[in-house]
Amino acid sequence: MESKLKEHLIQIADQLTKESTLEDVYEQLSLLADIEKSEVQFENGETFTQTEAEQRSKEWLK
Repeated sequence: MESKLKEHLIQIADQLTKESTLEDVYEQLSLLADIEKSEVQFENGETFTQTEAEQRSKEWLK
């Protein structure tokens, strides 16, 4: 993830407007980090199918 930090910051900076705040930058950076983490989890087979998620949620709601 650290290798993409500069890339993410440049992407965010290109979208800034006069009205943008530091909070906006943080939210976008956080979103990009979450997406990157999800992609790694998917590549490592650490995700669930829709059916698996539904079955697990039924167990949690008992």
